[in-house]
Amino acid sequence: MFAVLAEHLNFTEAASTLETSQPTLSRKIRNLEKKLNVTLVHRIGNKISLTPHGENFLESTLDILSLVEYSVEKLQVQKQGINGRLRIGSLSSMSRFLVQNFLPTFHQKFPNIDIHWRTLSVDNLKVMDNIDLVISPIEPNDDRIVCRKLSQFQRACYASPKYLNEASMPTSVDELKQHQCITQVNRVGVERYWKLENSDGERREVSVEGQMTTDSIDIATSMALEGLGIALLPITHAREYVLSGQLIPLFHNLWFEVNHLYAFYKPSLHTPNRFKLFINELEEFRKQWQNGLSYT
Repeated sequence: MFAVLAEHLNFTEAASTLETSQPTLSRKIRNLEKKLNVTLVHRIGNKISLTPHGENFLESTLDILSLVEYSVEKLQVQKQGINGRLRIGSLSSMSRFLVQNFLPTFHQKFPNIDIHWRTLSVDNLKVMDNIDLVISPIEPNDDRIVCRKLSQFQRACYASPKYLNEASMPTSVDELKQHQCITQVNRVGVERYWKLENSDGERREVSVEGQMTTDSIDIATSMALEGLGIALLPITHAREYVLSGQLIPLFHNLWFEVNHLYAFYKPSLHTPNRFKLFINELEEFRKQWQNGLSYT
């Protein structure tokens, strides 16, 4: 109860999460303070802040909750194998990709893990409200979050035959500035440059602009398919459209942008086994997928 309130710093939001009323939650917190004989929170309307006593109590509370969860999980693992609920959050395009290509096999391998999957926007990736684990191409700049860097992936330039017939095929990355480029694909801000490199270690920072802007890989792909411009897409994501002839890789995919995938979650004394399992299986899936193999 107190841990949830400390997470939201808002009585109304915490009460909603706990499925209780705001007056009931407020009364229970006051009773807790009375029992401990300390003030845990400063109250300013519905919004609150933790007192020094509240900060110390929260640290102990989280340690105890983590230990309880670990103990329960340990007993359940002994009886049923790895199980429990896993609440995952990711951007919509990544959610679609993983649900289609990764989740069915993962569920078949580990049927006792319940998956709750939420789609997130770039702006709320770090909120982690009712989410255990976030999978994201954007690294969180927050020391309060445990972040694990996963494998890297590459984005390359793609366009449809329709666009290239009308605008011509660029022969060098420097010519991208003369084309309609679909910008801001899963970025926090508007893209002004594409930072490309090749396998020889050469690097180019190319100024890009265009009439089409989106924060979604799926939308960027649709725009490219419709001939609206050149998109910088993950190579594994674009593969099916290249094979069908709907998209053409520019520069033979020899110029690309290197990105990383991250998994992050709230810190605790004991990271649940299902967290570790999911992350390890996701890494195995990505390795197999990048090599054109099926995840098994």
